[in-house]
Amino acid sequence: MAGERAQIVGAAVTHVGKVREHNEDAHFLDADLGLFVVCDGMGGHAAGEVASALAIRTIRSRWSGEETLKVADYWLGKGTHEAKKALLAIIRAGVVAAHDAILAEAARDDAKKGMGTTLVGAMIVGGDVVFAHAGDSRAYLVRDHIAMQLTEDHTLLARLTAAGIDVDVEGEGSRFKSMLTNALGIGTECRIATFIVPLADGDRFLLCSDGISEYVTEAEVGTVLTKQPSPARAAQKLVELALDRGGGDNATALVVRVLEAGETPQPAELRRKDDEAIRSCALWTAKVTPQQRLRALRIAIPRDYVADDKLLAQTLGDRVAWIIIEGEVEVDGKRLGPGALLYAECLVARSRCAPTTFASCATTTPSSARRCSRASRS
Repeated sequence: MAGERAQIVGAAVTHVGKVREHNEDAHFLDADLGLFVVCDGMGGHAAGEVASALAIRTIRSRWSGEETLKVADYWLGKGTHEAKKALLAIIRAGVVAAHDAILAEAARDDAKKGMGTTLVGAMIVGGDVVFAHAGDSRAYLVRDHIAMQLTEDHTLLARLTAAGIDVDVEGEGSRFKSMLTNALGIGTECRIATFIVPLADGDRFLLCSDGISEYVTEAEVGTVLTKQPSPARAAQKLVELALDRGGGDNATALVVRVLEAGETPQPAELRRKDDEAIRSCALWTAKVTPQQRLRALRIAIPRDYVADDKLLAQTLGDRVAWIIIEGEVEVDGKRLGPGALLYAECLVARSRCAPTTFASCATTTPSSARRCSRASRS
């Protein structure tokens, strides 16, 4: 693969827990390949073990295959929006192949009918990490001692919460936590969430099953991954915490530490400058935490514009807001520079936004209206 990959170390620990008879979790870790996967299987007669193991084998084969590596080289060489889309598509295709393999095996053997698995996986590409996710297994990033949950659970509870519905998770509503709305092998179609996070020296990542996240808070993830001397010790500590607090499910923790960030299509100094512009934007008020900001920017799409281009209020069929990260935009005779927020009114439901009359040499980042408005209200 072209480009220097990040230097990383990693380790994983898994435990059956105190209640279950079988460990239906499965994981794969290869620091040399830069591949990391955690799956949490489900299904009777040990079929959950079959589903999770089958998913691991399929994804490992596809993500380390020649076709995926070729697309990764394309991303590292070009760094364009089209190259990014191609990289995310090939990662997603590997997971879809696992979904199809589980369905085929279940159709072949009636004893395995209904089996499935959650997935959280990551692939290091140069100085970036590409994530794929389905279900309620999670990915966390710890940077500057702050833990940030990167994935969003595909559960009924998460949907209700996103819709603004108050759920008593200590009472009857607790059952919604385990009601998956998406997983590999469940239904004819599986929705795979994919996103890219640029690495920084000293970053730590956690991929885990819900047997960990059920018992260990986001803040505790940050403490454990920062204070423990190695990924192996950190993974062991997380499993011990889960067991001490009940151990009601299989528990798997896979921890990765970035010793040195690798090459990316975008130079590190330019990334730092862009990050400073984004952080200065008024969208991120005191009410928005670093975790919420990162989750919102996960779905941001960079766009380059030249003089005399117009910045539209709507693109790709959705409302957007724009953050200027380089250059200037002229709005109603006033020039706005890096950090300025355009079309803030578009983040409010049922609003209408007219395009700006003139854009001058601007590089901007649009974000999904739904995601940004949710972050700004939090």
